[in-house]
Amino acid sequence: MIYRPYGTTGHEVSAIGFGGMRFRDQKDVEGCAALVKYAYDKGINYFDTAIGYGESEALFGVALKEMVKTRSERPFYISTKSMKANPEDIRRQCEASLSRLGLDSIDFYHVWCILDWAAYETRKLAGALKEFERLKEEGLVKNIVVSSHMTGADIGRLLEDDPFEGVLMGYSAMNFAYREAALATAERLKRGVVVMNPLGGGLIPEHPDKFGFLKTRPDQSVVQGALAFLLSDPRITISLVGFSDTDQVDEALGAVEGFTSLTSEQIAGIRSQLKENFNAMCTGCQYCDHCPQGIPVPKLMDAYNQYMLSDSTDALVNRLRWHWGMQPDSELLRSCVGCGLCERECTQKLPIIERIEALVGHADGFLAKHRK
Repeated sequence: MIYRPYGTTGHEVSAIGFGGMRFRDQKDVEGCAALVKYAYDKGINYFDTAIGYGESEALFGVALKEMVKTRSERPFYISTKSMKANPEDIRRQCEASLSRLGLDSIDFYHVWCILDWAAYETRKLAGALKEFERLKEEGLVKNIVVSSHMTGADIGRLLEDDPFEGVLMGYSAMNFAYREAALATAERLKRGVVVMNPLGGGLIPEHPDKFGFLKTRPDQSVVQGALAFLLSDPRITISLVGFSDTDQVDEALGAVEGFTSLTSEQIAGIRSQLKENFNAMCTGCQYCDHCPQGIPVPKLMDAYNQYMLSDSTDALVNRLRWHWGMQPDSELLRSCVGCGLCERECTQKLPIIERIEALVGHADGFLAKHRK
C-alpha cells in the first residue's frame, strides 16, 4: 500500500480509501462488516461513510469492534459527514454517528455537500462552522474538512475562506479539467485532497473498451489504469473507491502493487486520448458558464456526458439529482431561450442548445415514466 500525508494533520493515510456507499446488501450485516475488515487487513486505513448512506455507519461500527483491537499497531481513520446548517442538528448528527460507529471521536468530519457558494454562506451564517469548531475543541471531531460538488475555482475559494484540513470532491480521468483549479489551491495551502467517483461514477469500468487507453501496462484492468492516472498526481491524497465485494478491493489494490508513477509523456498521452476519443464530450472548461438565464451549463453538459457514455436516461437524471442537486422537474432546466451565448463561448463548438433540449426531453420522459 502507498501511504501519503493528509495535508498538515500528521496522519498517514492509504492512497486507496474505502467508500461505504456501495455495499451490495446492507441487510447482510456480517458480510458488509467482513468486507470492511478485509480491506483493513489489506492495508486500507481510510474509511468513509455518512449518515445518508443507509445503514453504512452502523455496518462500519460492527467492523470497527474488531479493528479497534489492532488500532494502536495499525492505525485507521474514519470519515463521516453532516450537511445540516443548524448547530443543534449538527451536534445531534455527530453524536448519533459516534454512537453508530462505536467511537469516541471522528477523525475527519465533513461539512457535507456544498453545491454552491450561496449554500455555503447560508451554513456559515447559521453557525455551522462554529459548531464544527466546538465539536473539535471538545474532542468529538479531530479534523474539520469539506465536501463539495462546485467547480474547481469555487472549491479553491472554499479552502481560502476557511482553514479546512482537506476537501472531498469528484475527480477522475473524465472530468479532471473541471476541478484542476481546486487541486492547485489545495497544493498551495497544503490541504489534503480526497477524490470521490475516481472511476467516473462507475462509467469507466462499465465501458472498458471506450476507456482502454487508460491502461499503460498489458496486465492492467481499466480500473487499475484509471486509478494509476490519479495515483500519479501527488496532489491527490486518497482515491475513494466504493466497494461491493472483495474482488473489487483486490482489483483496486492491484493499481498500487508495484506502482510506478506515470511519466509526464504517458499522462499527456492519456489526456490527449481523452480529447481525441471523447471530443464530442464536454471537457468542463467552463467558458460557457455565463448564461444570462442562470442556467448552470457546465453541470448540464456533465450530465449529458453520462448519457453519451451509458445511453441511459436514468444515468443522466441520477447525475443531475445526486451529483448536482437538480431535480428533473426543475424550471431552471427549461429556461433556455436559445440566445447562443454558451455555444459562442464553447471552445469545442458543441451543440449545447440542442443538448439542453435533449436533456429536458429525457427529464420529461423520466417524470412521465415515474408518474404512472
